[in-house]
Amino acid sequence: MRLIRVASLGITAFIDPVLRPTGLTESSYHTLIVVLASGDKGTTPSALTEQVGQNHANMTRILSVLAAEKLVRVSQDARDARRRRIVATAAGRTLVRTFAARFDPIVKTAFGSLSAADKRTLQRTLRALIESMDAAERMVGPAA
Repeated sequence: MRLIRVASLGITAFIDPVLRPTGLTESSYHTLIVVLASGDKGTTPSALTEQVGQNHANMTRILSVLAAEKLVRVSQDARDARRRRIVATAAGRTLVRTFAARFDPIVKTAFGSLSAADKRTLQRTLRALIESMDAAERMVGPAA
């Protein structure tokens, strides 16, 4: 677990300074990427909470920031008025493209010591770990 935390902090250490001028954090940028990947139909706050790994309160705050910066549009779901849909705006798509280009050489350097086979193994291992962690979390019950 220590190594995972160290790796996570390392990612934050090279992402947050690059994003700082935009007012975004790694979590808000990650959320924006997931919203963008959801396409024109968008996604819901509940789905984002699970996909990004944030609790509901943090996701509400993140979405408020993204909406205030006009990077996402929050609207009522057409099929269920109780639900909200989140869609990336043109400004959000542009920001992701711009920063993806800036991050590309940094990420290549960060993962440069891994072979293609190592990267595939790491991805497979992390997916298995996430599934195991989800099972462990269910043993504990819902967060307070």
